[in-house]
Amino acid sequence: MKALDRQQIGILYDYLVRNCSDTRLARELLDHLACEVEHYMWIGLPFDKAFEKVQLDVDTQAIRQLQQTYHHELADADQLQTATLDDIVFENRNKAYGAYDLRQSYTIAMRNALILTIGLFLMLMALLVAMKERTWSYTSLSGIMWLVGLCATTFAGGNWYWQNIRQKLLTPEQY
Repeated sequence: MKALDRQQIGILYDYLVRNCSDTRLARELLDHLACEVEHYMWIGLPFDKAFEKVQLDVDTQAIRQLQQTYHHELADADQLQTATLDDIVFENRNKAYGAYDLRQSYTIAMRNALILTIGLFLMLMALLVAMKERTWSYTSLSGIMWLVGLCATTFAGGNWYWQNIRQKLLTPEQY
């Protein structure tokens, strides 16, 4: 292949800058344009004819379309920086039957399950202590364990109920 000199590369760059408002895109396209011109020169065309041939393929409309695609891809890259791992991995998959929403609520479900488990464990321990001692007092250690367990269980159950209500209100029924 024939290599372009600095003056010829400058001509290609000027053409791209005139037809493209984004200099970053022009710098990226310069390499591709230079390869095309070098290819035509290798076939046997002089630089002027090779440049004209490339200009027919890479006209203003093609550059404008590339520019729109380039800006769209840059916007997607910005969205990827703010997206969660679930958003990236499961984008447009399993949304139809709710698996995506389920994955989005994993952290809340795990928190509720943990609080509910701790609450039920505390209530069970308090009940076992009360059965062993055959007395019951809310001011004793077992009574406080019972109350804390009852509060934790109520919180987790109420939180689960409100999450279900919110999910039903936000997602329309699909029949």
